[in-house]
Amino acid sequence: MKEIIDRILNEEESARTKIEGSHSQAQALILKTKEEAESLIKEAVDSANGLARGKTEESEKAFLAEKENIIKETKAAVESVREARNKDIPKIVNEIFLKIIS
Repeated sequence: MKEIIDRILNEEESARTKIEGSHSQAQALILKTKEEAESLIKEAVDSANGLARGKTEESEKAFLAEKENIIKETKAAVESVREARNKDIPKIVNEIFLKIIS
């Protein structure tokens, strides 16, 4: 009978040891998985930040190019109006002069 009890106690101890080993392995696996997940999240965040910076720079360049185009177009329009008015000045001066004389 004592042998049976000793065998049962040994089996219990063996089972307890296996359970503790399995628990330790599970904890190690969970820790490794958490570390891998954190690494993947960090990579994803870094990648997203890089893409966002790239898009921001691209948008800023496009905005500045559009701004330059608008400025050039406005300057050209102003110059065109100025040239047209400069051509009219002698005519207007002549008309004013003729009115003053008459």
